[in-house]
Amino acid sequence: MWPGQENGKQFVNLVLTVLEITAPPVFLLAGIGFAWVKLGFEYRIQFITRLAMTLSVPALIFTALMKTEVDPAALTTVSLAALAAYALVTVISFVVLKLAGLNMRTYLNPIIFGNTGNLGLPLALFAFGDEGGLGFAVVVFAVMAIGSFTFGLWLVSGGAVLC
Repeated sequence: MWPGQENGKQFVNLVLTVLEITAPPVFLLAGIGFAWVKLGFEYRIQFITRLAMTLSVPALIFTALMKTEVDPAALTTVSLAALAAYALVTVISFVVLKLAGLNMRTYLNPIIFGNTGNLGLPLALFAFGDEGGLGFAVVVFAVMAIGSFTFGLWLVSGGAVLC
C-alpha cells in the first residue's frame, strides 16, 4: 500500500455511501412520477411543488429541530452565522454579476441559495450524525429556505430594480 492510498479508499467509501443514501429515494420518486404520467394520470406539478414546499419542508425543519439535542445557544450562533454568510455571498455575487454584466434577476438568486436541502442534509447526517450534525444543517437549511422564499422570490419577480 502506498502513501495516501488509505485516504483514497476512505474517499471512495464516503462517495459510495452518500450515493447509497441519496440516490435510491430520488430514483424511486422519479420512477413513481414517470409511471404515473405513463399510465395517463394527471400530474399537476404546481400542486406537488406547493405541497412539498408548504407541508414537507416545514415538517422536516420542525421535526429535525425538535429531535436535536444541540444547545439552543449554539443553534442561535449557527443561524446568525448562516445569515451573515448568506449576506456576504449576496454582496459578493452582486458585485461579480455586475462586473460581468449578467442579468441579476436570472443569476443572483440561484448563486446565493444553493441546494442545501436535498444534498446538504443527507451529507450532514452521514458525516456528523444525528446528534448534532443534522440539527446544525437544518438550521442552515431553514435560514436558506426563509431567504429563498422571501428575498429570493422578490429578486426573481422583479421587485428589485437592481442597477
